[in-house]
Formats: sequence, structure tokens, C-alpha cells
Amino acid sequence: MDWLLTVGKDYVPPDLVSVSEAGIAGGGYIRQVAIDDLGAMARAAAEAGAPIAVSSPYRSYDDQVGLLNYGSNTYGFKSAIWFWQRPGHSEHQLGLAIDFMSAGGGSPLEGDWATTRAGGWMAENAWTYGWVMSYPREAGGDPFSDITCFHYEPWHYRYLGRETAAKVHDSGLTIREYLWANFTTVDPQTGNPLETPTPSPSATPMPTPTPTPSATAVATAALSAVPSSGALPAGTWFGVDPPVLLAGLVVIVLASIGFAAAWRGFSRR
Repeated sequence: MDWLLTVGKDYVPPDLVSVSEAGIAGGGYIRQVAIDDLGAMARAAAEAGAPIAVSSPYRSYDDQVGLLNYGSNTYGFKSAIWFWQRPGHSEHQLGLAIDFMSAGGGSPLEGDWATTRAGGWMAENAWTYGWVMSYPREAGGDPFSDITCFHYEPWHYRYLGRETAAKVHDSGLTIREYLWANFTTVDPQTGNPLETPTPSPSATPMPTPTPTPSATAVATAALSAVPSSGALPAGTWFGVDPPVLLAGLVVIVLASIGFAAAWRGFSRR
């Protein structure tokens, strides 16, 4: 799950359960496979004096449409896609990603959550329980990462299982870099990912177009180009598609001919 790899609109994880089964504060659902390690991590954080809670776990495709629409309408599409994944590209739809927060604390979006007691504990220890930060800050400190193709999110963790999480941690790579290096086959001619036998859900073989920021946006729809300077859209005549304009002119000409013939008949009377 990244800028190119996606799951379909209808994908829903097969084993969603309430996060409450892990004994952690917060609501929503994640996959059953992650519950035990989530519970173990929550207990360890609490024992370390850095209790954590769930802010946002599983989201459906439609949930992501609503979030991206809000971001697009508020900040513009080009800015929004750095903070809200396009529908079908969000790790939350896998049911294996959670936005965490400090238990009893405020929003993790306020300031750098990694500098809080809970956020700092997570950054250092979460991988030992199978959870890895998906969108770390780049080495130079830039929060907008060309490596992850997303904005720095110290609260967003994806469950990989303890064995894989340890490999990612030891590699020094981001999740995206590690998965591309070890699980994604790339077409040498185009550089696009090829469909490979990977754990469910599998990726689509080609990147999907970006969605329109509208109430009916879907991940496979192209972003509409709306003129902002009053210029007429390219490929139109006076802002109207040529076939439509020609049809209108034909109707006007025929109507004029009919009117002229009727007028001549009337004049002879």
C-alpha cells in the first residue's frame, strides 16, 4: 500500500475485531491477527509510564473518500494528497494500521507526537511488538518525504508481525522501501510494479489514476481540470464541445429556413 500499489474499492479485511479485545483505549476495528501484539504493546507502554490509545484504526474505502474530499475542499487536492491517502491507497483499509495517541491525551496531530512520552516510547519500542512507523521523517528533517511519498506521521503504525518488523527495523529502511526491495517485482522497461504472488491482499499490477475531489470520487477516476483563470478548456469551441456546438448551429439554420419559407407563404396571401 503506497502511492502506486493499491487494493480495490470492495476490499474489506476478513477478520476485523474490536480494538477493545486488546485491552487498549479507543474504538474501531483491526484484524484479529494483530490483536495479541497490540495488547502486549499497550501493556508494555502502560508499564513504562507511556500509555497509548487508539485514535483511528480500520477505515473503509468510502471513509477514505470522505477524508480526501474534506482535505481537497479545505486545502486543495495537491496539498491534501500529502496528508490523506487516495482511496484504495490507505494502509488503514488493510485493517493493519492504526493512528495512535497518548492515553487520556489530546490529538496526536498537535506538535510532534514523537516528542511526547507515549510517542517517544512507540518510536523506540513498537517494532519489537510487530508495529513499524510507516511515514518517518526523512534524514534531513523534511516532513514531506519523497521516499514514503507522504507527510511525516509519527502516530501512524502498520502491523507487520514481529519477525518482519524486526527485519525492517534492522534494515534501516522504511516499510515502503523494504517491501519494494523484497516483495515487489518491477517491470525493467517501465519501472512500474508487476503483480506478484504476495500475501493477501495482493496489489494491482499498474498504478491507478488519482480521484476527483467530489462527493462521488472514486480512486480510479481522473482528477478533473477546472480552469482557475477564466480560460476556456482546451479542445472546445467557446467552452463548448465542437459536436454540441455544431448540432446547435444546424438546428438554428434549419429553424431559420423554415421560418423564412413560412414568411414568404404568408406574404403572398
